[in-house]
Amino acid sequence: MTEALFTQLASILREKIYSHEWQSGSRIPSEHDLMREFRLSRGTVRRAIGVLIEEGRLVQRRGKGTFVTGPGISHPAGVRPISFAESLRRQGKDFVTHVLVKQVTSAPESVANELDIKVGDPVMYMRRVRTVEDTPVICQESWTNLNECEGIEDIDFTKVSLFDAVEKTSKRKVKYSEMKYEALVAGSEHGALLGCDENTAVLHLEQVIHLEDDAKIEWSVTWLTPGQSIVGTAYQPESYS
Repeated sequence: MTEALFTQLASILREKIYSHEWQSGSRIPSEHDLMREFRLSRGTVRRAIGVLIEEGRLVQRRGKGTFVTGPGISHPAGVRPISFAESLRRQGKDFVTHVLVKQVTSAPESVANELDIKVGDPVMYMRRVRTVEDTPVICQESWTNLNECEGIEDIDFTKVSLFDAVEKTSKRKVKYSEMKYEALVAGSEHGALLGCDENTAVLHLEQVIHLEDDAKIEWSVTWLTPGQSIVGTAYQPESYS
């Protein structure tokens, strides 16, 4: 029953945020006020608030209270591939890139199919986590076609973005990508990497990156913590009636 109560309260509080009854940046009622309003124990109220903190919708500030989080990090989407490093820089976010894995390996069938290469061709697999103010915001896993990027495996990716490295080693510009994004539960492995509960819903983006001559250079999977968004512009076709 206790779990059902805090889950119900979390849903009520979440709806106050979604409906903008509680505005971004505003201070929410105190635990005592919520206890009195909903006639619930302090433990139940705290657990409900904790759920929304875990989701990235609330943040607690020592000595000041609990606040609705402000606008999250937004990444521009369009025909051009999303460069998360460039997106963070343009928003003035100081970030650190942690390279957890970087290795040259033989392409398995799944990677070969995505990159239009042969099974066994050399690819560079890399897993990176980017943090802002010591908090994980992005986990990226990528497979890069080494047939097109000789020497890219020697670059220090804590200092250089993968897009910049691709253009330098391939001597061609990144042109466009095919994208697919969906909401997924983080799971235990990615939850640990992103510092969130394994049941937290996160944004999952796949990109196949093409160079200006249409060569497929990279297949990447990106996991984004709650509070981030992919934004773009859509146009109505003139012929549509």
